[in-house]
Amino acid sequence: MRIAVCDDQMDELNAIEDILKNVKDSNIESVEIYQDIRHLKEEFQDGKQPDILIMDICHEFNSAILETKERQEGIDCAYELNQEYPELQIIYMTGDTTIYSQRIFLKPVNLLGYLKKPVDPRILKQLLKIAKARLKQDEKKRVTIMCQNYKQVFYIDEIRYLESNAHRTIIHTLGNEYVCYEKISELEKKMGDSFVRCHQSFLVNMKYIRRIGNKSFILENGEEVSISKRRYSETQEQYYRYSDEVMM
Repeated sequence: MRIAVCDDQMDELNAIEDILKNVKDSNIESVEIYQDIRHLKEEFQDGKQPDILIMDICHEFNSAILETKERQEGIDCAYELNQEYPELQIIYMTGDTTIYSQRIFLKPVNLLGYLKKPVDPRILKQLLKIAKARLKQDEKKRVTIMCQNYKQVFYIDEIRYLESNAHRTIIHTLGNEYVCYEKISELEKKMGDSFVRCHQSFLVNMKYIRRIGNKSFILENGEEVSISKRRYSETQEQYYRYSDEVMM
């Protein structure tokens, strides 16, 4: 598990980091701490998103740091990140559990748990056990791909389509694009039955198809992905079969 912790208090960050480093049998791969939300967001954009985000729910972030005129708190940042990365598990922490008891339902996230400061190591360890079980269930939904000089873990459901271009494969996800040098034909074997090879250069997740046209798929975000003439009949049949199964 990769864990990120975000809080404006360095003593809180250090305390949680110490707890996490002393947890046994938890499969923790890395722990990163952040006082600067901008740095945290940059890590996500660079493809280094964690499995778990522990966020100070009431931390007010400087508008200059966030490059926005609106006042934002930890709950807002966690919500935005979870909208872009739905599989991210969130743990909120706060010194006052009553203030946000209603707001957490107005901005729903993939909530793993809630910690009261000072953090009780026993509670945090119990939450990590739950997270470990969830991740184990999700293993079949994830794929690890070498992107440039680092390994990137993708949730298959978050991949819109793959594009082969000049000896590279571009992975188009909900939140970003990644470049790898693995052949699209090899990646096709890892993607599963929800993907259709509609073109020599394209492999599409049918979950994100809005409709099929005469020469292309129209995706839910408006993008068009070409369907080759040679593959059209087979692609159409596979897409309709998938649609029927989803509707059942």
